[in-house]
Amino acid sequence: MSREAVDQPPMVGRQAELRAVRAALSSPPTHRRGVLIAGSAGVGKTRLAQEVAAGLAVAGWRLLRAHASGSGTGLPLAALAGLIPPLTPAIPLTPTTPSPATPVQSALAGLRAAVGGTRSVLVIDDAHLLDEVSAAVVHQLVADGTVPVLVTVRTDAPAPEAVTALWKDAGVRRVDLAPLSPPQTEALVAAVLGGPVEGRTLRRLRDAAAGNPLLLRELITSAREAGLIDRPAGIWRLAGPLDAAPRLTELLGSRLTAADPAERDALELLALSQHLPLPAAVAVAGSATLEVLERRGLVTVVTVDGQQIVQLSHPLYAEMLRAATPELARLRHSRRLADTLEAAGQLHGANVMRVALWRLDGGGDIDVDLMLSAAREAAYLREYELAARLAQRAYEAGGAVAAGLAAVRALFQLGRLDEAVRRCAELSRSAAAGPGHGDAERTQIAIQLAVILVHGADDVAAARAALDAVAATDPGCRGQLDAVRLYLRAYQLDCSVVAPALALFHTAGSVDLRLAAAGAASCGLLLAGRFAEADKLLADVVPVAHRHIGPGQVQSDGFPAAVASLLVDLPDVAGALAAAESTYQASLQPPDRVGQALAAFFLAKIALLRGRPATALRWANEAYLVADDVQLRGVRRWAAGLRLQAAAQLGDLTTAGQAAADLDRYPGGPHAVRLFDIELARGRAWLATLSGGDTDHGLRLLEQEVVRHGTTGAVGAGTLGALDLVRLGGATVAVRLLTDHPPPHGWALGRVVVDYATAAADRDAAGLLRVARDFSGYGMPLHAAEAATLATAAAASGSRDRAGAGDGRAAATARLLADRELARCERPTTPALRWGRRPTAGLTGREREVALAAADGESTREIAARLHLSARTVENHLHRAYTKLGVAGRAELRAALAAR
Repeated sequence: MSREAVDQPPMVGRQAELRAVRAALSSPPTHRRGVLIAGSAGVGKTRLAQEVAAGLAVAGWRLLRAHASGSGTGLPLAALAGLIPPLTPAIPLTPTTPSPATPVQSALAGLRAAVGGTRSVLVIDDAHLLDEVSAAVVHQLVADGTVPVLVTVRTDAPAPEAVTALWKDAGVRRVDLAPLSPPQTEALVAAVLGGPVEGRTLRRLRDAAAGNPLLLRELITSAREAGLIDRPAGIWRLAGPLDAAPRLTELLGSRLTAADPAERDALELLALSQHLPLPAAVAVAGSATLEVLERRGLVTVVTVDGQQIVQLSHPLYAEMLRAATPELARLRHSRRLADTLEAAGQLHGANVMRVALWRLDGGGDIDVDLMLSAAREAAYLREYELAARLAQRAYEAGGAVAAGLAAVRALFQLGRLDEAVRRCAELSRSAAAGPGHGDAERTQIAIQLAVILVHGADDVAAARAALDAVAATDPGCRGQLDAVRLYLRAYQLDCSVVAPALALFHTAGSVDLRLAAAGAASCGLLLAGRFAEADKLLADVVPVAHRHIGPGQVQSDGFPAAVASLLVDLPDVAGALAAAESTYQASLQPPDRVGQALAAFFLAKIALLRGRPATALRWANEAYLVADDVQLRGVRRWAAGLRLQAAAQLGDLTTAGQAAADLDRYPGGPHAVRLFDIELARGRAWLATLSGGDTDHGLRLLEQEVVRHGTTGAVGAGTLGALDLVRLGGATVAVRLLTDHPPPHGWALGRVVVDYATAAADRDAAGLLRVARDFSGYGMPLHAAEAATLATAAAASGSRDRAGAGDGRAAATARLLADRELARCERPTTPALRWGRRPTAGLTGREREVALAAADGESTREIAARLHLSARTVENHLHRAYTKLGVAGRAELRAALAAR
């Protein structure tokens, strides 16, 4: 990305304001007074004015630019000096000579002469800096209609009365620019960087900029110059803290300079505390100091839940101040904050965690229960770095196994797997040696270790061995161990776990046991395609699992992904997209990297279903990167499989090769989690068709995976593998596999896959067209286009063999349906589309374009206007299309293309 791309950010989120400014300047000359764009510093006033001025220049307007410097020279008319023509040399005064004109009169005369009846506009950036005389001249020029203005002013700075009078009295339209909304800011980030941005990075930049485009530009520029932002796998990502950006320090550092020690201490205290109740803030900083800082715009008072809270006015201030606070001062402030809240009796809610953290940093007596409670609260808020520190301190102060396990769970969420495994080993030795430790603690340690080994290390066998090492005698503990064993079996595609897992779920006496049992049962049900049962189970367990932070946290975090998986495979594309997007957004703040990786993975799956391989590649790349950050080997491998599919469907051999190399780097092996292994086989098969290699080998790999799924009962996932066999030319094999391992009765998509395989194997044009309409109705346009394209070829072939007019019409109808569905996709290139692109006696290009528009509900007049044709020509094209398609009008045309 060039430096210029950052220095001149694109116009994003200002379309309404841009239209308003242009409308005001395009009004009739008698009413045209101009526009005043108002807003705070950095909100985009100058950028908007530049966009409008550039458009006016292209349209032939003459731009008269004044320069308001605010330099304090004291010279009147300094801003307009470059626009005023030189005055006639002075003439010696005589009794009959008129009195000389005033500076204002001379300037008015000169500027009126400069305008000279041309279509001109007076452009002034930062008009609040105009000297009083220049402001008076500008006001008079506007008031008498000499020239309209395009001016910008800051709302947080005083302006001359004549400038204010422009919009109050002189008819100039005022357009206020508010800070960009969060979606607008995110769109601007992506536009400035020129590509997709990892979600957590996007949220950090958005929150730090607080809707200010200038600040956002400086953030991105500074991060790039400091090497804090990179682009692995085509996804922009921050690799360090924003407070390390030097340009940002230059931009904001002067605002935070405080010569008074009390002011400096108050700013540092608020930076460490994030926010304080007003009484506590007054106690630590003093009301007079806070008032000074509020007047300087550095602190603000807001009301939250009926309580007045004092905080710094911008989130970046806190980051910069914390980074610049000396260590001894930080320790002193931490002790003071903890003492203040404890003395005020404020140890409740979020303050528990804050006081514990201040004690952790500043010293003082350590309360183990306080530290452990704070660690749990931090985990609930997904502040895992903090949770790990607090739990570790509680463990060191005598918190024993409960504190140690809290630290393990936080370390796992941070991707620090080696530390987590070592801590489990340490806890196991402690539990074995201590006389007070029983089955419950040993069981929890083993389960936590198994969770790390299966989700992080991707080693089901090691996880099972960790469980088997515990010889529990307590029935409840044995039940918990059995539930996790069922969970591990489900991860190996063993769908026989469903019945015992459901039995455990319904009889479980603890939340953790219910979650483990539900995790096993839901996995088995989804793999088997028993979606109605899975839907009922997930409806029961999701409310129980919401933000659970105990031993079953990993299972609870996986249930939103299970919901998305259910909706993807039903298929309910719209519902799946809404669920996955909601989960993804929730994972960004507070940060949940595991949840983010899973949500991105499912967003990639959904995008493939929607015929959007470019979007799928973007999400699969993010899933891979985030999973790599937190060492989720399984998710990393599955994401590589989706990257292969997406790249192959785009015809991108280079990206597909990179994804294949990543997949080879993290092979599964016999003891790996197999939950989404079907995606790996699908990816390998797609790669074979793209690379020109051994296509049959790729199809055989996919066939073997479908068989393996079928023999374990995972016929739901296996059916989706068979679907790709049909798409890649293996319809006959797919028919055999679906006969041997049929999808469950009542699953609509499973039925359509069977119909597709049969129709493709038999080259049944009518059957393929019915399948295409089914896929279209499910929101799967690429699948629909492929089936319709195959129907086109089959019908055309039948027409040539039998010289049947009916088959010719069927071919044209199928081609029209394929074109409509492909228009909803992201330019894919797939084998089915290539095979079916054979010459037909179908519609011409213009006939196809007009027929599609008519089927979508456009009137003849609308089509004619859009295509620059006469209405008669449009009707002629339509009637020829009707004849070729064998339909009698628009209604039958829509019916021919209608989705079920």
